[in-house]
Amino acid sequence: MDSFDFDQVFGEDYLHFYGHVLTDERSDADVELIARLVGLRPGMRVLDVPCGYGRVASRLARLGCDVVGVDASALFLDVARRGGVAVDYRLGDMRELVPDGPFDAVVNWFTSFGYFDDASNRAMLASWRSALKPGGKLVIDLQNRQRLLTVMAGSPGGRATALVQRDDDLLVDSTTYDVSTGRTNTERISVRSGLVRRYRFSVRTFAFTELRDWLLDAGFAAVAGHGAEGEPLSLVSTRMVVVAMV
Repeated sequence: MDSFDFDQVFGEDYLHFYGHVLTDERSDADVELIARLVGLRPGMRVLDVPCGYGRVASRLARLGCDVVGVDASALFLDVARRGGVAVDYRLGDMRELVPDGPFDAVVNWFTSFGYFDDASNRAMLASWRSALKPGGKLVIDLQNRQRLLTVMAGSPGGRATALVQRDDDLLVDSTTYDVSTGRTNTERISVRSGLVRRYRFSVRTFAFTELRDWLLDAGFAAVAGHGAEGEPLSLVSTRMVVVAMV
């Protein structure tokens, strides 16, 4: 895939459709899992990157954490700031090291790692490692590639289609997998208020062993893999939650 239409992927359509899918109950469960896996306590400093529209960062702050949220979308940050929770939201590129560390934890949630080329992705891991205190932890939430490939292999022509519907509006993703790069390539079609939009995005996927080795190369001391509810990672886990410890 030649392009990643960031402004369209992370724009009004995302807020319209995913704001409906990512319910308060789902977000509460996500943050409970983060807190449990990382061992968060009130007063800890946490970096949420990218923080999107603040659904995780705001809940971490309500737990008593001192939270910095970084995102490249001014639209998302405007929504986050209207949430009325004390979070230090900053407009910035997730590839750039955030100042004012160190942090007790870095959170990268909801398939927000793997957007860039491998060199940039590896550099981000190293920058997050350098932003952590001794004993700090990085938690990354991704699709479980083993399960994803099983689903895609069973789809006609290896092309998987996913649909999100909100009232009369539709969001349709058509995704293929490139075995030479390990990336999913998606064409997204949005039908909202009678207007049709088409855009594309691509995300690097990982086997646990590959990402574990990347993290160890970045300077982390130990890496553990979990499923969507914190259980040991397996072939059928719907998510891959990776915790890397300094």
